[in-house]
Amino acid sequence: MNCDRAKSQIFPYVDAELSREARHEMEEHLAGCVACRRLVEQELMFRDRYAGRLRPDPAPPHVRESVDRLLGGLVGTPERRRPRWPVWVGGAVAAVLLLGLGAAVGIGLQRMVYRSDMLAELTEASVEQHQKLASGQLPPDLTEGSPHSAEVWLRQRLDFNVTLPELKSANLTLLGARISHLGSVPAAALEYRLDHRNVSLFVIPDEAYKRLGLREKPKFKMLNHRGYDVIIWRQHGTGYALVSEIGTRSCLVCHSPDEKLDASFESVPHRRAAPPRRIDS
Repeated sequence: MNCDRAKSQIFPYVDAELSREARHEMEEHLAGCVACRRLVEQELMFRDRYAGRLRPDPAPPHVRESVDRLLGGLVGTPERRRPRWPVWVGGAVAAVLLLGLGAAVGIGLQRMVYRSDMLAELTEASVEQHQKLASGQLPPDLTEGSPHSAEVWLRQRLDFNVTLPELKSANLTLLGARISHLGSVPAAALEYRLDHRNVSLFVIPDEAYKRLGLREKPKFKMLNHRGYDVIIWRQHGTGYALVSEIGTRSCLVCHSPDEKLDASFESVPHRRAAPPRRIDS
């Protein structure tokens, strides 16, 4: 089995829809192919983190009790005290209550999907901008000076708090800075050189970070998109995103080598828009 065929069978494999022979062939390929195995792991993680949460929850106990009381009052009271409501009224009341519950659940799902879209947009845009910065397609607006002078220059042009780290490693150089956007989010974009590799640091407003819907813990969220590592976190009331091809080593842009970091990095798969099923990717 080659990689193209394996990728076309990821969804039926995860859904346990392959025949025994096909599943055995798929597992043999995954055992020797890191790239395809990682795609399967990402799909399983996506379902666990996002799809699992989209399953409707059972009605809360207080809603069930309200429905039971209403129905009990309509059909369980003595004849002389029972209101002469048509039989369909009880069903209508229950339907209205359940409809309200469904609307509440729908709003929650809509918010979750919106946050996933925001995270996907930010991840895609940061990787695209990193590529353009590294290739020179996006020239910096500021090419001289220290991180402090770049910080002052950016604060004069952006209406949110921009705090930049000082250079803490001998192998780290600030190449330049510019005003940019990550999708619809205004950002300060900085390009560094670390161990002869380019690393981009994006600083975004706190309100934009909050719209991503990320949890406070772990502090650092690590994504992999199109072969690039994206690390997102919040500090000093500001959002940050590091983009590189060197994984967590890019953290040396903001932290000294001997500094102890919260190592609980979390792989958060970005949401894909309606992933196709049983179609070659």
